Amino acid sequence: MTVLQVYRDDGPLAGWIARRRAGSPVAHPLAWLGPPLVRLAEYGGLVALTAVSDPGALPFCFAFLAVLGFHHYDTVYRLKHYGLAPPAWVRWTGGGWDGRLLVAAVLALAGVLGTGLLVAAVGLGVAYVAESLSTWRGLAAARADVAVEADGEVLE
Repeated sequence: MTVLQVYRDDGPLAGWIARRRAGSPVAHPLAWLGPPLVRLAEYGGLVALTAVSDPGALPFCFAFLAVLGFHHYDTVYRLKHYGLAPPAWVRWTGGGWDGRLLVAAVLALAGVLGTGLLVAAVGLGVAYVAESLSTWRGLAAARADVAVEADGEVLE
């Protein structure tokens, strides 16, 4: 999996489509546009869906978008500083952009989009923040261990 694929945060549906096109060339000069366009579609789609189906749930939608923004920011900086992607369970828990849009559409049709967005914001927020804290603490501890020489002196 490439860094660009990890950053896109694809879910099961987009992953299935990508596996179907596995023989196609991946390195395209405009490939970097993929992640921002996917974010635009997801965030814009969630706001539009919420505004149309349940305008009173917009605060929950923006809370959910804040959680997603945190997760995407965390993913970018892990990749940038350590070349390390979030664990697979984090990707599957989040459902990917396609899964989140599909679930939001189903919740809107059921008339419970506001409640669903609130539950998703809290649940994913706890999962993303807990996993992020544990990973970054582990990385900081590993970096501190590397900074100590064999004779016990700390490198600055």
